[in-house]
Amino acid sequence: MGKDLHPTILPFIKDKIEFHQDVISVTDISTNEHYMFRITRRNGMRDIVVLLDDGYHFSEFDYYSKPSDLNEGGFILIARPESTISDYLRQHEPADKIIIGKLGILLGALRKDEFWTYEKPIPKAKDSR
Repeated sequence: MGKDLHPTILPFIKDKIEFHQDVISVTDISTNEHYMFRITRRNGMRDIVVLLDDGYHFSEFDYYSKPSDLNEGGFILIARPESTISDYLRQHEPADKIIIGKLGILLGALRKDEFWTYEKPIPKAKDSR
């Protein structure tokens, strides 16, 4: 994890989050090592701390070396569209109130107060007639 993203990625992500209907504000809480945001949401929903991962593969090592800002829960955003997530982490239970995913998952999770319980909808099967 670090700060090695193409210059267009960060503004794109921030723009999508800021214009989400359940978001009041996005505060940059980045450190020298990581890009991070605090998202304040409407209707009394709890804030979400978002860590942007800049790697091409998010592994168990990355997960266990996450910053302490995520100790109370948060979202690890896989910022590069071509990046992958370890199979082990795809199966992890969000008991730690942390969700790992790409931008679409974050935008869906913003709608739930307990964002870590968000599950990506299963596409409906097309009628083959």
